[in-house]
Amino acid sequence: MKVKKIAICALFICIAAVLSAVESWLPAICPIPGVRVGLGNIVTMFILYIGGKWRSVDALTVAILRCFVAALITGAVMNVFYGVAGGLCALGVMLLLRRILPAKKREELLPFIGVAGAIAHIAGQMMTAVIIYGNILVLSYAPILLASAIIGGAFTGFCTLLMLKKLSPKVLDEIRMNDLSGNAL
Repeated sequence: MKVKKIAICALFICIAAVLSAVESWLPAICPIPGVRVGLGNIVTMFILYIGGKWRSVDALTVAILRCFVAALITGAVMNVFYGVAGGLCALGVMLLLRRILPAKKREELLPFIGVAGAIAHIAGQMMTAVIIYGNILVLSYAPILLASAIIGGAFTGFCTLLMLKKLSPKVLDEIRMNDLSGNAL
């Protein structure tokens, strides 16, 4: 079972990295640099909310390694710093919300959780930019990025919700690594 989980985790890392890379190659949805939807975050949210054998540490592993793999694919090595800082902040907020929101409402609230994660992601990236550039004036760019985070986070949360709702129960149980009774193996 451990080999299966490692293989699925590697697949998740690759999917998330490719989504991130492809998104960087697509024509900009907005003429403002740095505005992206964050398609790779769909995979992280999916891991956080699928249940079964998947834990927070698995989502953390995917979130961090995705940044490195995407940087290798695109050649944008500096994006690792921004991606990891943003990813850690986003994951922290999404984990907090998973803990404090009522279990029965969590899935319905995935678009909201996506927005909260995206805002935290921008905060992490802005802190990284202040450190790298040594200037707080980069924070003047924050309102634009926060507005895009609301739209992008809602979209990624909605995509995650659709995946959880539309994938067949059999496929979800295979990914969760559950037995037929729904219990994690």
